Amino acid sequence: MGFFNIFSGKKKKSKEMDEAAVDPIDNKKEAKRPIKLNTQSERLGYIKENCELIIECRRQMEEAKAEYQAVTSYLTDMQRIDMIPQEQREILEDSARKIINLAKERGKLQSKSTILTDRHYHLFERYELQLPKELPIIKEGEKYQAIIQQDIQHLVKERQSLDDEQDDIISRQSFLKGIAITTSVIVILLFAVFVLLSNYSKISFTIPFLLTVLMGMASVLYIFMEARKNHSSIRMVQMKQNRQIMLMNKVKIKSVNNRNYLEYTYSKYMVDNFDQLKLYWEEYVKVKDESRRYQSNTELLEFYNTELVRELKKFGIADSEIWIYQPTAILDNKEMVEVRHRLNIRRQKLRERIDTNTKQKEEAMSAIQKTMKVYPDCEEEAQRLLRRYRIQSQE
Repeated sequence: MGFFNIFSGKKKKSKEMDEAAVDPIDNKKEAKRPIKLNTQSERLGYIKENCELIIECRRQMEEAKAEYQAVTSYLTDMQRIDMIPQEQREILEDSARKIINLAKERGKLQSKSTILTDRHYHLFERYELQLPKELPIIKEGEKYQAIIQQDIQHLVKERQSLDDEQDDIISRQSFLKGIAITTSVIVILLFAVFVLLSNYSKISFTIPFLLTVLMGMASVLYIFMEARKNHSSIRMVQMKQNRQIMLMNKVKIKSVNNRNYLEYTYSKYMVDNFDQLKLYWEEYVKVKDESRRYQSNTELLEFYNTELVRELKKFGIADSEIWIYQPTAILDNKEMVEVRHRLNIRRQKLRERIDTNTKQKEEAMSAIQKTMKVYPDCEEEAQRLLRRYRIQSQE
């Protein structure tokens, strides 16, 4: 157990030494303890790590100082803007106000959604001049198709009516045929009865004979007249049927041609009907108009951005381009105060970052000097490392 404790203790000490070497500020107590570096390689490795830490601290400090100068310059610009006399701020404030309004309009244009797909947009763009002329033609085509369908339905009803009328005439003709047969049978029977009676009874049946003949003649005349009438009616119906068939053929041809045109047009513009095409076209016009407005907005925004920068440069503002992105601060004193407050916080954090890196750099340099003092045999190699990293031993 003791062996494992000793081994654990060594690992713990080694860990503490590494932490002190890497971060001497956060581990001040460990950094102040003497570090035991048993081999030449460990000593040079330790010095090299501290050299790299110094280089990193330098880089961090340079970045922080550059940012600090930029923030300070920004704060100076804010003071200069505040000092601009009110009578000389008209163009400046007008440009800032225009930039704000244009940015709001730009945001609205960008946030708008559309039912139009890119494919439809490019298609309508291709037929932009042709489509407005075609829209009324397509609308009339749909109306014409509806009229044709009504005509077809009317002709279908007319054909059904003519078929019914023809069946009725044929039925009447059959009825007349039945009457003729019945009348003929009755007349023959009556003649037979009258002959038999006249032979057996010696009575004269002249008058009944005459009446029977008259009845037969009247029946024949009626049947003849009705048959002739039916024949004339059937011919008239057939003529109407022929006319109906011709009209139906013409209407069907018109229907096929018109439907083919409509289907081709729907396929051409990738729509199902005129209403959908009109909806998409109106959306295209709206999107196109918004695109033009967006282009105009961009040009105006660029113009007022340039004007704002030009006005700010007149008053010696160094970073005049930055104010393009926060024109509200030029118009609103509260916004300017908030911006100044944020910049002061940023500058304070940059100061803290510079101080932290300065302390880390000093601690790393101190660690190198102490190592060189404790282990003189590695001083020459250490100086070579310092020269290689361009570090002065007095830093």
